[in-house]
Amino acid sequence: MDPGRVGSTQTPAAVTDADLSLSSLYRELVRVAPRVYLPLLVLQWIALAANLAVGSLPQGPVRGATQALVPLVLDPVLTGTSLAYAHQALTGTGDRHFGAAFSRGVRTWPKLIATSILTVGAAMLPTAWLFYFAYRRFEAALLAGAAFWEVAVPFGAMIVLAVPGIYLGVRLFVTVPLHFVEEHGALSPLPRSWRLTEGHWWAAALAFMPLGLLVALLALPLSFALVGTPWAERLLPGNAAIAGIGPALRLVGPLGWTLYMLFCLRLIASGPAVRA
Repeated sequence: MDPGRVGSTQTPAAVTDADLSLSSLYRELVRVAPRVYLPLLVLQWIALAANLAVGSLPQGPVRGATQALVPLVLDPVLTGTSLAYAHQALTGTGDRHFGAAFSRGVRTWPKLIATSILTVGAAMLPTAWLFYFAYRRFEAALLAGAAFWEVAVPFGAMIVLAVPGIYLGVRLFVTVPLHFVEEHGALSPLPRSWRLTEGHWWAAALAFMPLGLLVALLALPLSFALVGTPWAERLLPGNAAIAGIGPALRLVGPLGWTLYMLFCLRLIASGPAVRA
């Protein structure tokens, strides 16, 4: 299936298992990676530098406000730019330079924030309300020797209720990329994603497994290299021993955004374009 058919007037073709197989997706990812990796890596390191700069600020109201604003303002713009640039590379349509992708990322920021909140909220709703309670019981068990069942019951319930949250998260998998392929408001991508992912839940859930393994393989030597350095605590406060996961995620991030757009383009191309 050719991702460039998105938005065309041709009769849509049904997505097959072969279109969404790991071998098909990753062959296309390897093909397009040389065109997108370095520009998207720059965005990843901008985000990392911003987070490190915030973490180096002295404790106080300024640091607290900055920690809240940086993810709210910077991260969605960089995410939008990454997806827009990946879309340009995969479809070969429209403006193909980095400035156009950045402009789209900035313009899409308000809708991206709203859609992301709705998507994450829907995925977390079944279990998030139990998280605080479960954590407090676990803390009490460590400090005061709470009974086993007082810890096991909320944690068990949280794990069980995480299942529908995971299901919802995967069914809403396509919501954010839809903003870069079709015209949508904040709400309209949700039902559209739900229809597109019908019958493709496992393909969406497993698509990132190889990249997840790559992150783990990179994080291990990076964590060893960072142990004992001041950067470890800055990269992952309170978990300096595994601080390498941050740089590993940044190194793999360009491939992740490109694969995300590639997978979604193949789903979107199977149905008629929808205008909000």
